[in-house]
Amino acid sequence: MLEDRRSEVLRALVEEHIKTGEPVSSRAVLHRSRLNVSAATIRNDLAALEQEGLVQQPHTSAGRVPTVSGYRYYVDHLGPGRLRQAAQLKIATLFGDVHIELSKLLKATSDLLAEITDLPSVVVAPGFARENVRAVHTVQVDNDQVLVIAVTEGGRVVQQRGRVRLPVTPLEVEEAQQLVSGAVVGKELGATPDFDQDLDAHVSDPVREAVLTITDSLHLAGTTGSEMFVGGTQRMTQVWHDLSTVQRILEIMEREAEVIDLLAGASGTSIQLGEDLDLAVVSKAYESKGDGGSVGVIGPMRMNYKRAISAVEEVTRELEEQIGARTD
Repeated sequence: MLEDRRSEVLRALVEEHIKTGEPVSSRAVLHRSRLNVSAATIRNDLAALEQEGLVQQPHTSAGRVPTVSGYRYYVDHLGPGRLRQAAQLKIATLFGDVHIELSKLLKATSDLLAEITDLPSVVVAPGFARENVRAVHTVQVDNDQVLVIAVTEGGRVVQQRGRVRLPVTPLEVEEAQQLVSGAVVGKELGATPDFDQDLDAHVSDPVREAVLTITDSLHLAGTTGSEMFVGGTQRMTQVWHDLSTVQRILEIMEREAEVIDLLAGASGTSIQLGEDLDLAVVSKAYESKGDGGSVGVIGPMRMNYKRAISAVEEVTRELEEQIGARTD
């Protein structure tokens, strides 16, 4: 733990570097910190911070920049921030629309978060397994293939293709769909259906096989990974000026499971910093009927943490309340 003055010196240096992107001089630190000390004292404190590995000098005659450890100390001791009124109004407007479908809401949330933070954003949806089925539809793709579409009570749509072991006709697929709908509507997606009759005794072999295919597809849909909605990727070249870094970040973003793991964390706000890559992730998890998702922004280590944390926390809180209201 740093003494109060050196902690303030580090805070001033980090925030000046976030603002300018340039090495920070002792004069700039003194001006931003508003400490009532001499420039020589600031220089001594910066030298001490450098010895502790919290700042470094890119060049002998240059000012100093934070190290990863310096950023870590800064974010761990960061005081609460507050969003501007315009950003708060945009959040209130989005989440005031209770009729928007959940998938559209999650996509709009990622776009809004990117807009108010000027950073790429990610919203991970809750899993499907705990959502109740509102309707089941089927589309016959071939004489032995069907596309199964489930609509949940939360307004989400999930699709899964299945293959029937026997050739089936459109009428047989429709009969199978009606049987499955009667057994699963109102129940959790992926739950084992309880049919009112013995299928072996009352339906033809093609219909029975179509029923099994549809129920298997619903079960698979209920256990698939979470949906991920990304916003603001067009901002990446503005956020990272090094094109090689942009390329590496894009490669990470393309690996959906890796991004979901990156955002997954404790119920509190999580701040992760890259060790060998100029990358910082601010995220927060939320819950929905015992399942969960997460909200986060991805940026360089010199991101505006106060704004990013405030935005992520406010958006997550509103999103959790909105989803909770839909499932009550």
